[in-house]
Amino acid sequence: MTKITRFLSDLFGPKHPRPGEDRLSDPEEGETKRQFKVVRFVQTPNPEAGQFIMSHPVVRPGGTRTFSSPDTSKDDAFAQTMFKVFGVESLFLKENFVTVTKSSTINWTSVMGALQEALEKNLVYYEKADEDEQPVEKETAKSLLEEVDVEDFPNFDNEQKGKIIDAVLDHAIRPALANDGGGITLIGVDGDVVQIHYQGACGTCPSSTTGTLQYIETFLQDTLHKNLTVKTVDTHAA
Repeated sequence: MTKITRFLSDLFGPKHPRPGEDRLSDPEEGETKRQFKVVRFVQTPNPEAGQFIMSHPVVRPGGTRTFSSPDTSKDDAFAQTMFKVFGVESLFLKENFVTVTKSSTINWTSVMGALQEALEKNLVYYEKADEDEQPVEKETAKSLLEEVDVEDFPNFDNEQKGKIIDAVLDHAIRPALANDGGGITLIGVDGDVVQIHYQGACGTCPSSTTGTLQYIETFLQDTLHKNLTVKTVDTHAA
């Protein structure tokens, strides 16, 4: 019987923090307002999305915040300020970075100053993440993958398959996407069909529907079951 953790460890080895991650400290309890500085700007594989690396964590450990349009920012002062910058289409916050996706009709140089000013004057630390709004309790990825045998995966129901797939994404896929300013949400599993939604820079990146999607599908097939297929879902299509 092959444990999933052993398979992943053989591929990747032990997980290590991202460069600079060990130098970042979270705010003290109750400290949501602190002085943020833009450390650097990183262009992502998506030409319309840029990653602003900040001087401190911007959201609680393991969490993300997504503002997919101005309509989703009406109760958030920081997001409202960011969307006032002409051309800003979406925001994605994770760890110590903010990914801004802009319209293709403007260039970065025309908005860079306004974005940096909005970030440094208005950004707050988010103690609550989008994941906190989800009612489903997740088992820790490590413990779940240690308990599950690959050979048993086809016999699980959709809910259990989803937990396993989400744990694999946590271990092997999300860290790589985060390096490029993006993320991925598991929407659900229906038999062998895995539905996902891209976040941040991944959302409008041309490769997200081709190369990246194919990589995720192939990885899940090699790791869990050969019949798995992955499809993207637009959660705001309605």
